[in-house]
Amino acid sequence: MSLQFEVRVSESKELSAQGIEHATHALSAGDIAGAEQAYRAATRAGLLDPASWSNLAALGVALGDAEGACRHAQRALQLDARSSDAWVNLGVASWHAGRRRDAAQAMDHALKLSPGLGAAALNYSRMLRAVSEDARAARVLADALRHNPGAWRLHLADAEVARVLMQHSRVRNSVLQALRLKLEEPDLAQHLAQPGASGLRPSSGKDVFSALQAACDRLEALGVTYHLMAGTLLAIVKDGELFPHDKDVDLALPDMDEQTRLRVRAFFEADAQFRMFPAPPVGSGPIRVIGVIHEASGVGIDLILTKRGADGSVQIGMGWPDHVEAVLRPYTVGNLEWKGRTWPVPVPTEQYLEDIYDTDWREQLRVDAGVRYDRCYSDTMVTNPSRTVESLPRAINLGLLRLMQALDAREWSKSVAYCAQILHRESLPEVQAVLKRLQAAGHEGLRFDG
Repeated sequence: MSLQFEVRVSESKELSAQGIEHATHALSAGDIAGAEQAYRAATRAGLLDPASWSNLAALGVALGDAEGACRHAQRALQLDARSSDAWVNLGVASWHAGRRRDAAQAMDHALKLSPGLGAAALNYSRMLRAVSEDARAARVLADALRHNPGAWRLHLADAEVARVLMQHSRVRNSVLQALRLKLEEPDLAQHLAQPGASGLRPSSGKDVFSALQAACDRLEALGVTYHLMAGTLLAIVKDGELFPHDKDVDLALPDMDEQTRLRVRAFFEADAQFRMFPAPPVGSGPIRVIGVIHEASGVGIDLILTKRGADGSVQIGMGWPDHVEAVLRPYTVGNLEWKGRTWPVPVPTEQYLEDIYDTDWREQLRVDAGVRYDRCYSDTMVTNPSRTVESLPRAINLGLLRLMQALDAREWSKSVAYCAQILHRESLPEVQAVLKRLQAAGHEGLRFDG
């Protein structure tokens, strides 16, 4: 599993450490060869300051020299065994070198030396989650927050692990606190004044179409009933083409029993064209989605298991960990001719799309909470008008987490859109404050190619 870890860099006053700084600048400028040359020179510079060796370990991690980084961090610890920065860098290097137990022990030691150290707590929690130790990860974060309650990244990480543990009240409390603290960042105004990223997946309509065809071919070969749904259906009906920024394929599998579900999963699992998402944890509730990745394109395929009620209504949901549900009006399944193939689709199709995307589903721009935004940023987890009352708070939690991720990635248009969608559902002062700051900086929820 490839994870993003944080290394620690501290000030070193010795003159011979300047080579590390030069290598770091070269790496930031994209000069890999120059960075590697400066890195090798720094290892021969006769460093004496433990901070220099720790920084060299961080550089080694960035350049992919995990074993060298381990040696540099160990040298730092020989000079100063209480350097929490060196323990953090040793932990990251050890993980990349394949020594996971050593990595976790190093992070734990860093936290014992510096309780609440953000990099150590975040890294340790990610390591624990990578081996399905979510409850332990939650305890690590809770302890770190007791010592460092002003770190918004710790609150966000706490919300993310609480979501996996289905502790929905904790999710809400932690993500709202992360939002409050994010707004207090000293350099936020400077960041907001800069252009943002688009927040959209690079255009790959051809890749999505190949994934769609491959998935439907396999379902038909297996003799399983399905139909197009959600964004895949919307794009075809609305534009006659898949959305260029789509990141996945949406297919519904109606009224499937457990035996058939297992047969479908096993069928895709045995096919080298596909890779399966891990199954939900035991005891996490009914399975509502079979998650698949089309290997050739990297496009995700969501096979949504739907259930029909006694009155003909259709329930769709996303299962663990959010258990968000929606109830759609009765429909039958008909056919749609598109790109030389007959595709099964819900009928009446327009009614179906209204139930998921509201009556303005044909429009590219949408207005929620008085804010205009591009529908490419619409998240049906939040906006779906057929969402059940019971699951709406959990859907809003998910929207809040995605808002935080968009803000952290400086995806301003997406952030505005999430604010509008959340406020349309629930008036949250924290979200109103975020929207006010975004609008004051001149950002709108309109798509651009960045």
